Amino acid sequence: MNEAEQRWSTFLGKVRARLGEILEEADAGLDDIIATEVLDPGPMSAAQNEVKARLHALQEKIGPAWTRLEAELPSELEEQGRALESEILTAIEAFETRTDKKYRARLWELAQAEQKDRKLVCSKCAAPLPEPAVKHRVENVTCTHCQAVNTVRPGLAMAMLGPPKR
Repeated sequence: MNEAEQRWSTFLGKVRARLGEILEEADAGLDDIIATEVLDPGPMSAAQNEVKARLHALQEKIGPAWTRLEAELPSELEEQGRALESEILTAIEAFETRTDKKYRARLWELAQAEQKDRKLVCSKCAAPLPEPAVKHRVENVTCTHCQAVNTVRPGLAMAMLGPPKR
C-alpha cells in the first residue's frame, strides 16, 4: 500500500469513527430530550436536524478528499468512499427511524397515563360518559342519561400521537 492509499484508508477510518461518535452522542442527547421535552416538539426537531446536518457534512467530506487524492490512487478505491457515503445515508435513515420509535413510545406512555386519570362526565347532568372510540381527536359523545351532546377532547400526548400507525 503506497502513501496515498494509506492516507485514504486512514481518512475513511476517521470518518467512520466520527460517524459512530456522532450517533452515540446523538442517541444519548435525544434520549434525554425525549424523556423530558416530548410534549414540546421544538427541541426534538432542532436536535434531529442538527444531527442530520452534522452527518450530511461528514458525508460531504468524502468527495473532496477523493478529488485531492484521486490522481495518486487506483480508481477502484473510489468505491470505498462511495460505500462509506451510502453507509452514512443509511445511518441517517436508521437514526430517524430509531428516534421516531422512541419518541412515539414515550408519547404512548404519556397518553396512557392521561387516559388512566381521565374521568369524563356530562356537562349537563354530570353522569359518567364513555370514552369515544377515536381517542386522538375531538369527538362528540352523547350522554346516555340526558342525551346531551358533549365535546370530548384528547389529552395533549394522545393528540400529538395521532392515529395508530398501520
